[in-house]
Amino acid sequence: MDFARTMNLIIMEKNLEKSEEELKEMIPTNLTLPPKEPPKEVPYQGMVPIPQHDFPEDFSNFCFRSLYIKEEVIRAMVEIRHECNQLLKDNTIFKTIHDEKEQAKPPMRLELFKQL
Repeated sequence: MDFARTMNLIIMEKNLEKSEEELKEMIPTNLTLPPKEPPKEVPYQGMVPIPQHDFPEDFSNFCFRSLYIKEEVIRAMVEIRHECNQLLKDNTIFKTIHDEKEQAKPPMRLELFKQL
């Protein structure tokens, strides 16, 4: 997105450098860009000031509201992802291959399906 905007700006600036006669052929009205913003002052040491805050309290509140930092939760999520990937890989969620004899049978009940 930034690349496209930069390229559009370069093309626009290049076209605005042309004479008014050439611009009338390309653009029906005379367009101008807004004035450029003055460059922001860059800190000497590359640090930017941040407002005063209580980091330990903010981190404590984050930990209280979030379960993603607990080892048990992370381990459970990894195991769930592993099992899901195994099911997708093995394709064993449902029994989809039937013998000719089974095709004549009525649909299976859930309890029988779970026992397979």
